[in-house]
Amino acid sequence: MLNTQIKYIDYISKVNDEIEKTNLPDKVIEKFQLKETIEAIEKVELLVPVIGAFSAGKSSLLNSFLGDKKLPEKITPETALATELRYSEDEHIEAVGANSDITTFSIDDIEEIKDRAKDFKYLRMYLKNENIKNIEPLILVDMPGFESPLDLHNQAIMEYINRGVHYIVLSSVEDGTITKSMRRQLENIQAYERGFSFFLSKTNLKPKEEVEEIKQQVQDQLEDYFDITNEIGLVDDNGGESLQRVLSKIDPEQLIKTIFLEDLKDNYFSIKEAINTSISASGKTKEENNRAIQQLQKALDETLQKKNNLIEETKSRYSDIRINAIVEAVSMDLSNSIEEIVSVGMSGDSNALSETILEIAKSSLIVNVKDSMNDISGEIVNDFSTGLSNLNSVMADFTISENWIAGIAETTKKMITGASNKLNTIVSERKKVQNNNEDIDKTYKAVTSVLAITTEVVNPIVEVAIVFLPEILSFVFAAIQENKQKEKIRTTILTTTIPSLKRNLRAKLPEMFNAQVNELISQIGEQFEEAIENKQASIENAQKEREEENRNMEQIIQTYKKADKAITTLANNTLYKE
Repeated sequence: MLNTQIKYIDYISKVNDEIEKTNLPDKVIEKFQLKETIEAIEKVELLVPVIGAFSAGKSSLLNSFLGDKKLPEKITPETALATELRYSEDEHIEAVGANSDITTFSIDDIEEIKDRAKDFKYLRMYLKNENIKNIEPLILVDMPGFESPLDLHNQAIMEYINRGVHYIVLSSVEDGTITKSMRRQLENIQAYERGFSFFLSKTNLKPKEEVEEIKQQVQDQLEDYFDITNEIGLVDDNGGESLQRVLSKIDPEQLIKTIFLEDLKDNYFSIKEAINTSISASGKTKEENNRAIQQLQKALDETLQKKNNLIEETKSRYSDIRINAIVEAVSMDLSNSIEEIVSVGMSGDSNALSETILEIAKSSLIVNVKDSMNDISGEIVNDFSTGLSNLNSVMADFTISENWIAGIAETTKKMITGASNKLNTIVSERKKVQNNNEDIDKTYKAVTSVLAITTEVVNPIVEVAIVFLPEILSFVFAAIQENKQKEKIRTTILTTTIPSLKRNLRAKLPEMFNAQVNELISQIGEQFEEAIENKQASIENAQKEREEENRNMEQIIQTYKKADKAITTLANNTLYKE
């Protein structure tokens, strides 16, 4: 376990010890999710996908890193599967199916797995290999090439783009430049706010001087397109050492901080808020506490009504104009790429043409759906916070901030727009298991980020497009077979293919888009409801303590203050100390 993991777990354990010395209500303590946070930190995995075009040398690079040819290097695009490389004393392969079911194979069964590639989403290859063990908790993932069949490639990319923490990107020196396909893949990675390290592979195939020229050209492209100035790595036929050097520059400690630090800080303020509410309420009269409780209940009822109203207004208020803008943006991006599409069409390769069009459409969808969901989530949060702004004056004596509602809004925005939330992932997976039981623990609510919501919209749309795209392209294929006239292919794509794709998007997009907007509204509403309920429970609990006979209220208040001081010191030494 990394030092940062140990430090965070120790911090949470000590915070929990301090909380247990107080009399905070169980309902409020459960909302802090301290046990779940420790579990998430303990189980965090740092996935590092290795991506590139087919035959870019990904498997060769990884085999060189392993020092053993465990990954098949000469496979067809149809049999390529994303493969996670994990350490284990017991070598075996787990094949994960579409429903997350697992089939176990021996390492020697790789050929059988290739023949059944369409049955699985991805593989976990467990190897007794010191190089894999030495980079833990980093987990390398061998990804299918860009030319793999659309359904397999789409499944793999969408499976890992929201789970990967850093990407290793391979581009063959034989390409001489960053291809348009590669550029779109990098745009997708940046849209999901992930970093990447770039390699030129197969450098042994060209003279050193030419390699340096290509390296400089690619470096210029990375800076122009992505504002990336990191030096490009060079990989020859023995690239394992180069990969090790790049991996050594990835700081797992910093990645752990990136994933968990903001959540821990937000959690710290939630704990301080609850303790200080109890301190304040303990010093109030019964009438003052009851008045605050009544106001909170009124706000809770209003929040629930607001949530229901917003869900009813989803289509007219959020979806119609956004969906139209997204579809038009996809159309514009396809039209702007017409020369590339026509060029692929002239080659006569129908699969390549389908892949190019879908790749352009998918990249456009990712960017535009994400931007729309970001805008919508901001509007929804503002709607809730504006409606509750009168609570600030009512709660002035019960909170540690002058604008309590703004604090809830800011925390909610960070949760919704967060690129990664491992705590919520753990809780979400736990809830999936519990859904099969009658006694579902409803205390823990996993908040889905905009990036995950984007995946939930884009992935099904792309899967549907895989089915209807060949029919849409039938006119183009006919034009190609007839005479391969460039202008006719261009006209057919602009007047038939793109309009047909737009019609299909307009038909399929609303259902998934509306469902995710409704989910956003529900989750944002629940965050406000939870904050109000916690405040209400803390005040009710303090009032109950006041009403009990023979209770030394001054001693109770001092207990809360000591806990508050101790937790503040722990946070300053762990979360705010550079």
